[in-house]
Amino acid sequence: MENNKTNLSKGLFNPVFNYIKFQKYDEALSLLDQLLERKQDPDIVNKLKASIYLTKKDWKNSLLHYQKISKSKNNFEISNNTGVAFYKLGRFSEAIHKFSETIKLKQSYVPAYSNLSVAHKLLGNFNLSTKYALNALTLNPSDNKIKNNLIEILNYYLPREDKNPILNINENLIKLNERKIHNGIIEDKLINIILDKSEEILEKSKIKFHYPETQIYRKNNTNLNCERHFGIFNKHKIIPKFCFSCYKVQITLDDVLGLLKLYFYFNDLILEKNNIRKCMIELRENVNGNYKGYIYASSLEEAKKIMYEVKNKLNNQKLSLNKIEIKHGCTEFYDEFKEYKNIDQKITDKIYKEEWSKIENIFDQKNLIHENERERIYIKTLNKYNLPDFLIIRNWLLYANIIGDESYKIIFNSKFENYSLSQDQINKIMLRKKVNLN
Repeated sequence: MENNKTNLSKGLFNPVFNYIKFQKYDEALSLLDQLLERKQDPDIVNKLKASIYLTKKDWKNSLLHYQKISKSKNNFEISNNTGVAFYKLGRFSEAIHKFSETIKLKQSYVPAYSNLSVAHKLLGNFNLSTKYALNALTLNPSDNKIKNNLIEILNYYLPREDKNPILNINENLIKLNERKIHNGIIEDKLINIILDKSEEILEKSKIKFHYPETQIYRKNNTNLNCERHFGIFNKHKIIPKFCFSCYKVQITLDDVLGLLKLYFYFNDLILEKNNIRKCMIELRENVNGNYKGYIYASSLEEAKKIMYEVKNKLNNQKLSLNKIEIKHGCTEFYDEFKEYKNIDQKITDKIYKEEWSKIENIFDQKNLIHENERERIYIKTLNKYNLPDFLIIRNWLLYANIIGDESYKIIFNSKFENYSLSQDQINKIMLRKKVNLN
């Protein structure tokens, strides 16, 4: 009788599995609802529904059905996936509880350690975040995603007790900051020494990195929430209201040597509000200038004050400075709203429409923007030359090599081996070289 019951159960669920196989999730959910009404294996039904909703990124319904599964049927996968649903809903503390429960159920389950690391990072618990990243790496040393999460932590936290080859590399690179003369533009020779020594440290470690980031940030405790703003613009072609109070001092440089000098200058730059700043290489299509630095400000007056201070400093140094200017918000907005580009006009009322506020609210509700901000902690960066910075700088140097900027030869003597730019990034660089967007 038990065998007959098992075979009957399998037969009932086969159509569901077929729908899932061909990604017909709504049809699968409809069948599962029918089975639930007939009280057919409710734990299995809820598990399948929860899994489908997780795939559909319907986090609320996924969590609802995971929580309906009886405790006796709980296992490490259910526990971990429940944690993922909590995490996606911005309930990071509850997610951590479920990921910790997962490890108790299966100590060798790598995703739970990785998830714990990411969740603790968002809560500013960098010591615990580091601990669980190292646990995950011990179980899976070659996983680039885990490695890159650990590397990201090093922008905010300098581990003192944990020992690991990656942490050892970072510690040795941090020591190179002692060679830097503060409050000045670094000399070419010293950049050369720092980069050569860094390359030597990396080579000795024999660790392969794949870290394709191209922007180095220096952050304070403010969240500019740019991902949210771009999400609204890309979907609805409207400028979020926040962006009307966003200004930035843009510094365009002629070569990668100038970008490196600006990077070291930004590390030491002291501003009244410790404004967010970044250095980057340009990958966007049809955007002029290959090497850029930005300092973000919340008003035009603040941006003008920063530009005056920085411009005087940079103009008195041996820096291949192409242009320094104030820009309003992001370049991507200009094609849709030409008036927005004009920094000297009060244009919020001219451009921002009353109905846009409703669009923003709907977007925020759908994408759980406020929920994801409720527990999250924003910590300022360490502002020191370190492993993540050097890996990005290597990508800058490869960029220079591809576009034919030979200034890198003044400060870098190593070969371009085991570098981290993706093929898509390299294709974008080649396109920029072809159309000469310097």
